[in-house]
Amino acid sequence: MGDERYDVIVIGSGPGGLSAAALLQKRGFDCLLVEKNELLGGKMVSIEKDGYAYDLFPHGQVPMRGSAFETVFEELGVSDEFVPAIEPSDPRDILTMLYRRGDKQEYSRTTQGQAMADPGPFFKVWDLTPEEEEAVVNVMAEMTLMPEEQVHALDDVTMKEWLDERDVPGPLYNYLGFHANASLAEPIDLVAASEQITIMQQVMLQGGGGQYEGGFGTLAKVMAREFEKHGGTLLTGCRVERISIEDGAVTGIKTSDGRFEAPVVVSSAGIQPTILKLCGEQHFDKTYVNYIKGLVPGWAFTSIRYFLDEPVMETGIYIMYSDDSWLDTARFERVKNGETPEEVILFMVNHSFFDEHAAPPGKQVLVSGTVCSSNPEAREIEAIWKRMDEQMKEHFPEIWEICERREYSGPKEIAALTRDSVLPGQGGECVGLAQIVGQCGKHKPDSNAPINGLYIAGADAGAKGMGTHQSALSGIAVAKMAQRYLLGRSKMR
Repeated sequence: MGDERYDVIVIGSGPGGLSAAALLQKRGFDCLLVEKNELLGGKMVSIEKDGYAYDLFPHGQVPMRGSAFETVFEELGVSDEFVPAIEPSDPRDILTMLYRRGDKQEYSRTTQGQAMADPGPFFKVWDLTPEEEEAVVNVMAEMTLMPEEQVHALDDVTMKEWLDERDVPGPLYNYLGFHANASLAEPIDLVAASEQITIMQQVMLQGGGGQYEGGFGTLAKVMAREFEKHGGTLLTGCRVERISIEDGAVTGIKTSDGRFEAPVVVSSAGIQPTILKLCGEQHFDKTYVNYIKGLVPGWAFTSIRYFLDEPVMETGIYIMYSDDSWLDTARFERVKNGETPEEVILFMVNHSFFDEHAAPPGKQVLVSGTVCSSNPEAREIEAIWKRMDEQMKEHFPEIWEICERREYSGPKEIAALTRDSVLPGQGGECVGLAQIVGQCGKHKPDSNAPINGLYIAGADAGAKGMGTHQSALSGIAVAKMAQRYLLGRSKMR
């Protein structure tokens, strides 16, 4: 394939890259989208095989109403195809929660509807006193009703620090510790209070736990289809080797399929691989390079898929945690150093609840996950898989006994699907980099990189919130930046 010229080249088909590419193409810019894999979607990839349709990793869309994907689909003119598998008003029990207080031997179990609109089931499973119930309501109300400017002011405060200043009953504190792990893939003592409170507000006011028929990959398919329908060029199985830079501006890319020219390159391949590998350190100020190298990776979310011979699962989402199973920084370091925990948190999605076609008739598929190191070569992953299986066997025997097969994946598989590992111990992040206090919020890396025409889309730069939503928000913002840059170039000619 010879040289070809475009207005914009987008690297990577994750939610950030796809959002930017689809929107720019719809606005009349000639775009090339390059994906190193044959599958589209990045971390929200979905699989269809053997009569099953499921995500490779467990997701729970937050917010359900007013998500970034709604904005993208509306501009693309396909709002009718943005159809969450459940409505916020769905009356069914959707969540099953297993929780063990630190002073108890056994787990309590409850089921409930969406989010935390009705705290009754939580109060019951947490075994709260009336005084504790009142304290929980006070803290939750403060978070839910906090004005936006006050939330933003907490960028430099960890969630632990914020909670330590309040009367927070143990069960709520431990739930938020679990929530930091499951929703942000970070420890509560590093999560910025602004980030976690934003997500809690969205869960309470806009709904949480959203899913889509066919899995999250359905969103990627629609955006990719609209991208091509409006004239965009899609290359899969094509690896980008270099972003070409001349006189402080991008000029295109070199790939395994040839060279392509463009005055704008949008990368959703991760900010570290983009700057350090695809561009090269020599094109940037040393201070910026050191800043990029210092961005802290989020944790990974290792996964086991259970394929069931019988439809034994009754709700759509299952969570399991105890006061001792969620990880703060100290607990995480022990796990990373080879100390297998006695319990792990579990976040699980029953795709068959949300989509009757997710499994062959009379069967179900469950996608489970727990946090782990983002190191693609992490040695503790197999021990964590074993612990996950042991908990399933003990606490969900009805699932274990009719499981026909299991599939396992972890940070190595995440890195293969998404970002290349360019620094030791990184690459398999569940969300991305710069997700902790001091690096997110107002400190978040700028999507507008210090090279003319180079933009970073995805969870590493330019947005906040839960993973896929944050990535798509970044893609929306990058599309505006790239459009302004191209129009400015046009006026100068």
